[in-house]
Amino acid sequence: MQVEVGVGWAMSVMLLSLRIGPVFVLAPPFSQTQTPLRVRVCLVMALSACLAQPIPASVYQDDGALMLSTASELLLGLMVAFAFQAAFAALSFAGRVLDVQAGYGLAMVIDPGSRSQAPMFGTILVLVAGLIFFAANGQDDLLRFLATLVHVVPVGQAHLLDRPQAFIGYFGMVMGMGLTAVAATIITLFLLDLAIAFMSRALPQMNALMLGLQVKTIVTLGVMALSVGLIAPATLRLMSAALEFIPSQL
Repeated sequence: MQVEVGVGWAMSVMLLSLRIGPVFVLAPPFSQTQTPLRVRVCLVMALSACLAQPIPASVYQDDGALMLSTASELLLGLMVAFAFQAAFAALSFAGRVLDVQAGYGLAMVIDPGSRSQAPMFGTILVLVAGLIFFAANGQDDLLRFLATLVHVVPVGQAHLLDRPQAFIGYFGMVMGMGLTAVAATIITLFLLDLAIAFMSRALPQMNALMLGLQVKTIVTLGVMALSVGLIAPATLRLMSAALEFIPSQL
């Protein structure tokens, strides 16, 4: 009996690591940090050992059931990672829209997380969202979410969501939330573009491109400084939506 319980617990740890692993490897803000892979693996295995409960022998003694459980746990972890990826992608998309509209898309900065070139405001919004996530104790909410998910969906008994409409609806919802973080700046720049367009019609000799680029650069910085308070509420709503998406579909 002692050996049976030990094997069941060890298999539970291995299966649970497939559920937790994608969250800490692929999902922001954890994927933004340059953490050694072995450290992430040790963290995932430690959390899995703390949350694991012995599973029935029928789950791992049958090869077909074991392969099905492995695939289900991995896909469930990928779905949780997708929820966070979509939330942070919404802010990145909003920043890219702002970069293109304000003219900052012509210049690229180095993203310290991926070490690749990225638009300025898109990178800034994603990094600020990561800081807000940890400042608001989002890691505690994530751990409570994973612990609750283990009780709601026992290890080895995960079932896949067969409604793609849920993912499409969630993606559209978070994209709308992400745009609210920079909505004031986008609307201001749109009105400024209209004003410059009317001026260029009244004064054909005016260089609308150069004037618009300089004015929009200054206006963007000013309006973003005034509306910076919108970023934190939008980020918190996105984090809440990411944590509530998977449980709402179970």
